[in-house]
Formats: sequence, C-alpha cells, structure tokens
Amino acid sequence: MPDTAPLEPAESPTDSLTFPRLSDAEIDILRMVGEEMTFADRESLWKPGEPDYCFFVILEGGAFIADAPNVAETERIAYHGERAFTGDVDMMTGRPAPVGCYSDGNTRTLRLSAEELREIVRVEQNLGGKILGAFIRRREILLQSESHGILIVGSRFDPETIALREFLGRNRVVHYWRQPEDSETAALMHGFGLEAKDTPMVLLGDERLTHPSIADLADKLGVRLQTGTTKYDLVIIGAGPAGLAAAVYGASEGLQTLLLDRSAPGGQASWSSRIENYMGFPEGLTGSDLAARGLIQAQKFGAEISIPADVTHLDGCKTGHRLTLENGDTIDARAIVVATGAKYQKLDIPGFAQFEQAGVYYAATRMEADFCSDDEIVVVGAGNSAGQATVFLSQFCKKVRLVVRGNKLNTAMSDYLSYRVEQIPNVEIHLSTEVTCLQGGDRVERAVLEGATNATVPCAGFFVFIGATPNTAFLRDCIEVDDKGFVITGDALGDAWTESRLPFYLETSCPGVFAAGDCRVGSVKRVASSVGEGSMAVTFVHRVLAM
Repeated sequence: MPDTAPLEPAESPTDSLTFPRLSDAEIDILRMVGEEMTFADRESLWKPGEPDYCFFVILEGGAFIADAPNVAETERIAYHGERAFTGDVDMMTGRPAPVGCYSDGNTRTLRLSAEELREIVRVEQNLGGKILGAFIRRREILLQSESHGILIVGSRFDPETIALREFLGRNRVVHYWRQPEDSETAALMHGFGLEAKDTPMVLLGDERLTHPSIADLADKLGVRLQTGTTKYDLVIIGAGPAGLAAAVYGASEGLQTLLLDRSAPGGQASWSSRIENYMGFPEGLTGSDLAARGLIQAQKFGAEISIPADVTHLDGCKTGHRLTLENGDTIDARAIVVATGAKYQKLDIPGFAQFEQAGVYYAATRMEADFCSDDEIVVVGAGNSAGQATVFLSQFCKKVRLVVRGNKLNTAMSDYLSYRVEQIPNVEIHLSTEVTCLQGGDRVERAVLEGATNATVPCAGFFVFIGATPNTAFLRDCIEVDDKGFVITGDALGDAWTESRLPFYLETSCPGVFAAGDCRVGSVKRVASSVGEGSMAVTFVHRVLAM
C-alpha cells in the first residue's frame, strides 16, 4: 500500500467489506450500550500508543486515521464518514492503538468501550461478523505499510533487532524498521541524544525504549498478562494450531480459558508462507493469517492470552494442577492441554552456530526475504515447509538453491508443491546433496555442497527446514514421554496409567492433563490434524471436569 495514498470508503466490494457502513438497525443495537460524544475539528478520538481506546460510530462529520492530527490529506491512512465505524483487531486483543484517530470538522459519534464492543461481537452474530471482518482486513492494510505503528531502529545484522522484529512480526504488531545509518533515522536519533550503540531502540507512541527485552516490550504492548496466582478451568500451553483450536472450543463452550505461549501464536505453522492443502481455503493462506484468525476467534469467545509466557514446571494432582512460569508466577488449572509443538532441528556442520544469528533462518516470511532480497540463497529440506519457502523466496531472491539429501523431491513433499518448485526458473534443485559447511565473515556468505553436486555457492541467507523435536523438556519429570521426548497418551500409556478408569484418547499419564498436536506420540504432522486434536481435547476436558 503506498503510504501517500489515503484509503477511503468506496462502492467496490472490497472497500465495502473493509469500510462498511452501518444500517439504522445496527446503529440502534450499538446505541443500547454506547454514549454520544462530540469532537471539535482535529480533536483526537485516540492517539497512537493509547491503551484501552474506544470504538466509535460516526453519526455526523468524519474521522481520519493517521499518525498525527496535522498531517496532509495524502498522508492519511483511512477515512471514516457517516455511518462508518473506527477500530481494528487491537480492539479485541486489548493492545495499544497502533495509529491515531482524529475528527474531520465538528463530529458527532457513538462511543463504546472495548469491553462493550467485545460483548456486542459475542452476542450479535451478524453485526459482530461485519465488525470483525472489517477489523481483520484493516489490520492487513496496516501490516503492509512501511511507515506506521511502532518504530524499531537497529542494524539488519544485530541479533537483538532481529529478535524484536521477529516477535512483533509473528504477533502481527504494526511496526516499521529503520537502520541507524539512514539519514532521516540518524537525525531522529541525534534529536534524542542517541548513538548507534543505543540501538535497538523502539518508539511506542511518546515512549522510547532502548535495548528492550522481548518481555519488556510485550508488557508495554499488553500482550502478556500479569497473572500472579490465578485459577482457570482450562490452561493451554502452546498457541500453535492445536492450542488455538483448544482455546476456541474451550472458551466458546463456557470454560474460563487461558492460552500461554513462549513466543507467538501459530507455532511452526506461522512460519509457512502459504498453506494450500487446508480444507476450506482453496486459494491458500499464510500460516500467520491462520494463527491471527484463530487468535481473534478465541478472544471473541473470551479466552485470555498471555505471550510470552514460558512454562517451566507442572505439578499435577487429582484435584487440580499448578503451572510455574519462568518469571515465578503460578497458575492453577482444573485441566490442562499441552500443545507445545516442536522446535527446529539444526545442522551439525562447521559454521552453523557461528551464523545462527547472522544469516541462518528457520522461517521464510517477508522479514527474512527483505534481508536477502536480490541475493542468492540456499534452502535445505525436503518437506512441504521447504517447498513453500522455496516458492515464496523465489519471488524476492536472485536464485534459490534447494538442497535435498534424498534422490526424489516428492517423497516427503506434496506432489502439487514439488511440481510447482520444479517449474520456477530461478530455482535450482540439488538432489542427493548435503551442505557440509557455511563460510563468511560477519554473516554467512557461502555454502559448501557435497554429493551429487560438489560446489561452493554464494549464500546470503541459509534457510533450514529439516524437522523438529518436541518442546517437552519441562514435562519430563511429571508426564510419561517416549525416548525422543514425545508425550505418550491414551491406550499407549500401559502401566504408566494408574487410575481405576481408562484414560481418554489424548490424556497423558497425569489425569486431567491432555496432549495435542506435534508434541504427542503418533500425531500426524499436519495443520488440519493438529486443529482436530486440539478441538477433541476439549471434549475430553469436559468429561474429566464432570467427574
């Protein structure tokens, strides 16, 4: 989206979904809980970075979305006329406003608090659907912008900067990035009395953070709950497809539900640039989109979300369970679903550890593509993740070399995807080949290939998709796992199950604790399967809680 072109409601079908106008009947529904407010010209309805900002229906006049009230019309992000409404998905998540909203002339509005709006969305199916649909589309517009939201200043090679960008990107926080050596950015830093050594720096509204930790930034953004000791009906550990599905079904069926994740929603699926074999989405969707929609859906039904929240210990008993978080907080739960997924495997080759924060990637999103645009890169792996990454990165990179240890591409990769990879002109496929070394200076520059291909090739980015191991280390002293760390459930528990009743299919050796998705023994490593297991786990939770 060009930053210089304002987006205004129009008569096209797309714009009518992004900027819909409300009927008299819909406004009357909102009027039952809202209150009228008037604003003078260019008065703020809310400012960038403002927490707990409200939802407004424009009754007379207008309002525009921008970073400041005095911007030129060409710098406005969007405009809301009469019968339109303001807001985007952060109205549901409770995060601070990424941009501001200002009145255009004398304006009369109907105001609802965020909590009042969330109740409307939960109760009024048609009106709630219209509002949520607009919110989702508006967030996509903001995420495509390059000069709105939170500003991150830091070097493209700085591990701290990369980690912050990754956290914000995976959590779909509107932000943009500038390098300290850019002239405009250097002038901004000089105005603050800062130097390159003070980066990464984050500007959030009027607040400036230097070298913030991810936890500090999460607290400022309101994406992490200050839990203390709290009790829930259901706590879900892990916000991948299985965990998100469990949160949606648990919250929608009346359970007081908390979803925890150590980094971001979506799990491994969130790294996928395009999922085309998930039923109901024939055009495909990104893993990030799937995760974002699942998260909003869970919050719509009242699930609480806390990210980052790293669980370090679980104490289980027949009457309840207690989780301990890395920061020392404890959470009590009547039932638990473990959906911690798996972590990426690494290559044991010279240079890999050296460049792990300087050119080695485990995902292929627009952020990684920006780092190696117009360069030659190497992708390692033979599954769907490697194929999807290759297709996506080929749009940005000069050449993509896909290195596969086996002698066929479609052994682990879906046929439709392997065929597509083979047709891309700037993709080279190296079968029966391995990468044996990475070389470079401050960052990776070359990869050594051995096997059917023996060569040292340019490599500005090294993308690894070679499988994963389960994230279950914190469970292994209290729940039965196999020799690889995968959680054992149901009939496979054997003598590890000591209760008089039979275990439920997804139940672990600790009664009332269930496992779903990639962390479980025998699970099918597909998004649809994980979603199914997460949903099924909630059915078993209800049965246990009814005992």
